[in-house]
Amino acid sequence: MPIKDEKLAIIPSDKLLTRDILHVCVVVRDAEKTAKTLADKFGIGPWEVHRKSYPKSHATFRGEAVECTFKFAYAKAGPITLELAEPISGKSSYKEFLDKHGEGLHHIGFVAPLPFDAEVKKWERQGIKPIQTAKLDDPEEGWGYMDTQDLVGFTMEILSFRKFQ
Repeated sequence: MPIKDEKLAIIPSDKLLTRDILHVCVVVRDAEKTAKTLADKFGIGPWEVHRKSYPKSHATFRGEAVECTFKFAYAKAGPITLELAEPISGKSSYKEFLDKHGEGLHHIGFVAPLPFDAEVKKWERQGIKPIQTAKLDDPEEGWGYMDTQDLVGFTMEILSFRKFQ
């Protein structure tokens, strides 16, 4: 069934639709230290810091079920949220990125339609595989880092959450 969008007319259901950027994410070794530096030197903040753990039943990395924990810091920088991500434990895209590149821009997060699993399958039909995914308690919600680096020069995150619909 096609998606109807007043701004874009009719979008075929097999096409990807990413319009709204939610955040830009930087992977760091210490989220709280980096947030403090950004606040003190550049006036970015205030910051909210959260620790989030995902059990194997809710997360994957390169197709493998993983248990992982991260620390996130969030602050508004104009209309965009700046996200700092610090890997704490488990295999993850963040850890892989730090090991390969050091700290730096990891992804840009975009709103995506529900349900999350159907959205991931749509991307896979376009030849774009997930690097890492995580599901929320609501089985229709989740986020995923899609392997778009070679296509567009950066990783795209899709965020399928009810609050963004």
